[in-house]
Amino acid sequence: MTDEQGFTYKDSGVDVAAGNRAVRLLRQRLKSTDNPLVLSGIGGFGGTMRMPPLKDAVLVSATDGVGTKVLLARELARYDTVGIDLVAMSANDVSVTGAVPFFFLDYIVAGKVVPEVVADLVAGVDEGCLRAECVLLGGETAEHPGHFAREDDFDMAGFCVGIASRDELWRTSSVTAGDALVGIMSSGLHSNGFALVRALLTKHDIGLCDAFPPDDALTVGEVLLEPTTIYSPVLHDLGHAGVVRSAAHITGGGFPENVNRALPDELAAMVDLAAWRPPSVYPWLHGLGVAQDEMLRTFNCGLGMVLVVPADGVSRALDVIAAKGRAATVVGEVVERKDGQQVRYRGELAL
Repeated sequence: MTDEQGFTYKDSGVDVAAGNRAVRLLRQRLKSTDNPLVLSGIGGFGGTMRMPPLKDAVLVSATDGVGTKVLLARELARYDTVGIDLVAMSANDVSVTGAVPFFFLDYIVAGKVVPEVVADLVAGVDEGCLRAECVLLGGETAEHPGHFAREDDFDMAGFCVGIASRDELWRTSSVTAGDALVGIMSSGLHSNGFALVRALLTKHDIGLCDAFPPDDALTVGEVLLEPTTIYSPVLHDLGHAGVVRSAAHITGGGFPENVNRALPDELAAMVDLAAWRPPSVYPWLHGLGVAQDEMLRTFNCGLGMVLVVPADGVSRALDVIAAKGRAATVVGEVVERKDGQQVRYRGELAL
């Protein structure tokens, strides 16, 4: 026998003890796991939940990340918001099918695990799950020395599983010409287009701690890190009200690559750009050199969700949305498709 320790995993750059401490810290902060359907959650090899008693139950899944928004969080050393974004991007995708988010799993990889940072990141994920009304059922934190250019670099990914009865799912086949397009306002940029935003910051020598010109009470960083709106609770209520035919989550690709996904091939969307006023971050970006067409292709421009609603259901839909504290308005209608463009515009954005 020998007492010689030899070369260890920690010597290679992976600190297992730090990872275990991170798990202990985050378990103290989780709230979304407090759900009667959860049998076993964080800490095991796999999380388990009982299925709710649904007839002809269907599972709906989605996966996504936060993109280069995480670089802004790292630069500002603010880690409690991007977890909300992580949940939002997948939970919103699940919700536009008519399903209800059921559980979420996250994956965090870092150059070096700092337990307090990981706990903040996962606390944000947990907050996102609370807002989405789903459960953070499990996850993984990995330390990859040498993977990133900097030790404090990190990235996040996750996926959401939702559930619905098959007859509750929204379908593009039910959309007809004359249906209204109802837009639900966003909280800002959400989690798309940040490569363009970061390039603009560099080009114009704008710092994240600089005052945000439209509102000097805020910094540029505070505006850009505003978390993505989670729409699943209001979409759930709209589903119960029976007033939605289909829906589009306005993410990467903006309007032309998302609104079309809520339509059958033979129909088109006529979007009235003058029907809503984008949040102040959009006129600011426009002033930095982003043209309207590029804005529409890259960002949500103030609408995080676009719903296809029968004309006689608009008033009811707006009431349901307002009851959830969300702002919404009619932003266009469904028309016959007469050419290759499935998403068309009239009017101009208030930029």
